[in-house]
Amino acid sequence: MRKLLLWLVMVVLMVALILGGTAAFLYSRTGEDSLPQEPVTFGELALEPNGWDWVVPVLGDSVNKTYQSPTNLTVQQLGTFTDTIPQLVLPEWVTGAEVTITAPDGTSWSGGVEDCNTYTYTQNGDYEIVVTAYHQENEPPADPQGWYAYRAGYIMQLTPTVTLSSERAAQGSIVAIMLSGILDGEPSLETDLGTVWFRKTTSGYMGYIPVTYNAESGDHVMTLTCGSLTQEITLSVSKTEYGNVDVPAEEDVGGAEEFRNAIWPLYTTGESEKLWSGAFQRPSAGEVTMSYGVVQMVDGQRSGQATGLTYGAASGETITAPQNGKVVFAGTLTLTGGTVVIDHGCGVKSYLYGLQTVTATQGQTVSTGDAVGTAGEEHDLIYELRIGNKSVDPDKAIMGSSGLQYRESE
Repeated sequence: MRKLLLWLVMVVLMVALILGGTAAFLYSRTGEDSLPQEPVTFGELALEPNGWDWVVPVLGDSVNKTYQSPTNLTVQQLGTFTDTIPQLVLPEWVTGAEVTITAPDGTSWSGGVEDCNTYTYTQNGDYEIVVTAYHQENEPPADPQGWYAYRAGYIMQLTPTVTLSSERAAQGSIVAIMLSGILDGEPSLETDLGTVWFRKTTSGYMGYIPVTYNAESGDHVMTLTCGSLTQEITLSVSKTEYGNVDVPAEEDVGGAEEFRNAIWPLYTTGESEKLWSGAFQRPSAGEVTMSYGVVQMVDGQRSGQATGLTYGAASGETITAPQNGKVVFAGTLTLTGGTVVIDHGCGVKSYLYGLQTVTATQGQTVSTGDAVGTAGEEHDLIYELRIGNKSVDPDKAIMGSSGLQYRESE
């Protein structure tokens, strides 16, 4: 019995020596190269850590190695940014972050992983950015856990820039206008082409200029104002040959005042954020029987011009939302039958007229392709796309070639 106990003690000691030796060997081989190596970058420049605290697993949860360096007041100088707004890029090992940017006037802004690049620069001058990047998930199990701290100074000297998606535009199109740089106010655009809504982007603002079917051809001088910035921009409009089509005289069914009261207020209200994504979609599988801009002739006399697309939709066909948005009107009007209006944001709205039944409800959020009603035989199905009260050619948005698709990710 004594020999057995002695043997067991020797086995335990041997195992302990082996484990201890293994732990010591692994501990000695665990160096700073076990810590995350991929750098955090700002403005495409690698930030240098000025403090850290890491725990590296050596042997499961039993043995860990710690690397620490207290944060200090050293400020890495990144230089001057004159062309672009610097972006913070966090590598894959980062699971959480705290970001603080201090402006020349002493005001501070704080954010995290999700919104670290949403800061709006409103002045040129000396800035400081402080970042703490964490890795707090033990996946895989041998992953080190802890953080790096960074502190850097930089100078912003950005002149505002204005870019048009196109300097020439045909009647019926949409031109995007992009404003970027150091901005000290919110933009507005004075133009005879129509009202322009602006949305916030990562580098400034984006707006959408409607060039309707009867916009005067030639150069249009527009005045952009944003805080202390005032700049004239020229957009050249070219004439589109739409052609004529003979149509029968329409019977006056009344309802004009009802239509104005229901629809016209929608021209000046709506969501400020962009709700659409990508190309628009046909609301009907039917053939287009009248294109946008076509001049309608009754008994040889001009009676009007098409402000949308007319579809030969089959009776009972499901009519769908051309894009994501919010239903701001759903009902039946004497003049246009079943009517659905979808707000896509930034002043852009889809107007669907001539439905037999309306299944959408006011206030409903719809996605591209969602059913909003059915077609019938009493009215033609008409699809208008407008920015404010100015109609534009829906076909360009459907083909994905509209200014609405210009640099959408901004």
